[in-house]
Amino acid sequence: MAQVEQVAVPQPLAGLTEQQAVAAMQSGAVLVLAGAGTGKTKTLTAAVVNRIREFGVPARRILVVTFTNKAASEMSGRIRAALDGQDVPAWLGTFHGLAARQLRIEPEVAGLRTGFDILDADDSRRIVKRTLQALNLASGEEEVAVGRDPVKLMVGRISRFKDSLVTPEDAPTWVQRRIADADRAGEGIDAAGLLASVTVYADYQRRLREANAADFGDLLLWPTLAMQRNEDYRQRWANRFDDVLADEYQDVNQAQYTWLRLLAIDHGRIFVVGDDDQAVFGFRGSDIAYIRRFTRDFPEAAVIRLEENFRSTGHILAGANAVIACDRNRLGKTLYTKAELGQPIEIVGFRDAQAEAAGIVSEIRRCQAEGMAWDQMAILYRANFLSRGFEEELIRARIPHVLVGDVGFWHRAEIKDALALVKLAARPDARQSDEALRRVINTPARGFGPKAMDVLETEAHWRGVSLLRALETAPLPPRCRSAGLAFADAMRGDGRDAAVTVADQISLLLDATGYRQMLRESRAEATEGRLENLQELVQLAGGFHTVAELLDHAALSTNGPEEDETGRVRLMTLHKSKGLEFPHVFLPAWDCGSFPPEYGTLEEERRLAYVALTRAMKRATVSFAEFRRGVAGPSRFIADIPEEHCVQGWLRATRRSGREAMEALDVFERSWPKARR
Repeated sequence: MAQVEQVAVPQPLAGLTEQQAVAAMQSGAVLVLAGAGTGKTKTLTAAVVNRIREFGVPARRILVVTFTNKAASEMSGRIRAALDGQDVPAWLGTFHGLAARQLRIEPEVAGLRTGFDILDADDSRRIVKRTLQALNLASGEEEVAVGRDPVKLMVGRISRFKDSLVTPEDAPTWVQRRIADADRAGEGIDAAGLLASVTVYADYQRRLREANAADFGDLLLWPTLAMQRNEDYRQRWANRFDDVLADEYQDVNQAQYTWLRLLAIDHGRIFVVGDDDQAVFGFRGSDIAYIRRFTRDFPEAAVIRLEENFRSTGHILAGANAVIACDRNRLGKTLYTKAELGQPIEIVGFRDAQAEAAGIVSEIRRCQAEGMAWDQMAILYRANFLSRGFEEELIRARIPHVLVGDVGFWHRAEIKDALALVKLAARPDARQSDEALRRVINTPARGFGPKAMDVLETEAHWRGVSLLRALETAPLPPRCRSAGLAFADAMRGDGRDAAVTVADQISLLLDATGYRQMLRESRAEATEGRLENLQELVQLAGGFHTVAELLDHAALSTNGPEEDETGRVRLMTLHKSKGLEFPHVFLPAWDCGSFPPEYGTLEEERRLAYVALTRAMKRATVSFAEFRRGVAGPSRFIADIPEEHCVQGWLRATRRSGREAMEALDVFERSWPKARR
C-alpha cells in the first residue's frame, strides 16, 4: 500500500478539507474510505476536475461511473461548474449506461446486430412470462414450485445469473455447485426453482437474440465476458481511458467489479470512493469483499480516510462509531465533527409496539408545536411491517405523512389477500363476496386461469348464485373442481365457527388455504417481509370483535387522499434511508427479534444500524418494546452505545405527564440492565 503524499493544494481545490484535497490530488490507484456525511461526492468531483486541470488528462479519456442517473447528473453539473463550462468527461454515467455504449459500438460480442433494442423492466418481464408459459411453468402445480409470483422471481434469478457473469451455457454447472454448497452447509435452498431457472434462462436468452434485444443484465454481462475472454478486445477498451473513477464502490457486484478492474488493470489509475461500513445491499447481490480487497487488486494503492463528518452532532457520531466498531472485519475509520456534542441519543423503552407508536407520534406533535417542520422528522424502521402502527397513529393524530418508496400497510398484496379470505369466509354464499373470491381463488394456484373463471362466472350467472356456490355445479376439469371444492370447504368450515376470534380466523384461513405455506416455500426476496406483514395483521385483528369491524377499519385506512412528499413526516425502511439525512430521526423497534432480525447476517445488520444512526443531524431517538409478538427487550446494538453518549428515556421527560414519566421509568428499571449485559 502506497504512502499518501502531502502536497500543496491547487487553487481549484481550495474549498476542500485537507483530507479531501489530498485524496483528490492522488494519482494511480486510490481508495477513498468516505464515512457517512464526509463529502464523498465533493471529493470525487474534485478528483475528476484535478485530473483535467492539474494532470492534463483530456476529459474524453476519463471514465466516471455512478449507480444512478440522478447522481451522474449531479456530478456532471458540479464538474462543469468547476471547469467554468469546459467539456466534462463524455464517459460519465451509470454502469449500465456506459456499458450500453460499449455494446452499441461492438454488439457482436453479445451475438447482437447493430441497432439492437434495450428492453426495460416491463419488456423483460413480459418475455419471461411468455417463456414460462411456453415451458408450462406459469400455471398449475409448477407455479407453486417457482414461487408466489413466478415471473418476478424468475426475472430476479436471471438477473442474478448475469450479475454473477453466468451465461446460459454455464448456468447448469453454477446451479449444481450452489445446491451442493448449500447442502454441505445445511442451508435451505430452492433447488427445484433454481434448476427450473436454468431452462428458462436459456430459452429467454434465445428469444432476446432472435428479437435482436438486450436486457439490463446483458449490458454489463457480454462486454465484461468479452474483455475476460479476448485480450485484444480488452486492450482496445482499456486503452481508451487514462483514468477510471467509481462512486459507491462498496455496493458493486461481481459484474461491475470485474468490468472496472479489466478497464483499469493495465495503467492502475483507478480512483474509487466508498464506505464498507455502509455496505447494506448484500441481498441484492453487492459484495463487500470487493472494497475490502482493493489493496490486493492494486497493491500500490493509496488509502485515504475521510472522517470529518459535516452532518451529525458529536453524541450521535460517538454512538454510531461504537456500534460499528464491533465489526472486526471493517477497514476502519472513526467519524468526528468540529460541531458541538449536541443532545445525547435518546433510548426510550415502551411496554409494547402500540405504546411505542403512540409515544413517538406524541413526540412528533410536540416537536412540530415548537417550530420543527413535519418534513424535518423521519421514522426509520428495519422491516415494512413495522410501519403499520405508525401509519395508524399518524392518521389518528391528523399528522401529514408519507411512506417513501413503499405502499401503505393496508395496500400490500398479502394483506388484501388475507382480508379477502376472511371476508369470503364471513359470507361465503353472498354475491357481494364474489370479488373477494376472484382475488384469492388462484392464490396459491388451483388451476383457475381465465378459462376456468369464465366457466365459473357463467355458472354463477345462470343459476343466480355466488361464485363459491357455483363451484359445486360448474363443469370444471376434475383437478380444478377438486381444488375449488376444497377451497370452498375451507371457507365454510371457518365461517361456521362463531367462537373463533377474528385473529384466529385469519390465521386458520391462511393455513387452511395453503397461503402461508405458499409463502414459506417461496424463495423470493420479499418472502420474510410478507410473512411478517401477515403476522402483524393477525396481531392487529386481536383488537377487533367482528370481521366487519376489521374490514371497515381497513377500508377507512386505505381511502386517504394522494399526497406529495413535501411538508410531511417521512416513513421508510432503513435501506431506503441510505444517502438521506434529517434533523430528527426516530429509530423504533430496536429490540430482540426485530433488529437484528432472525434472517440476514449480523455483520450487515450492524452496518445497517450504523447507517440508521448517521441519518440523524441533531437528534436521534432509539426505541424498543418489552413485548412485540412475544417477549422482546432492547437490541444488542443498544448495548453498544456508550452510556456517556445516550440518555435513558426522553430528553424532555420533565415536560411529560406524571403517568408517561412513571411508565418510562418502569420500563427502564426492568429492561435497561438486560441491554447492558
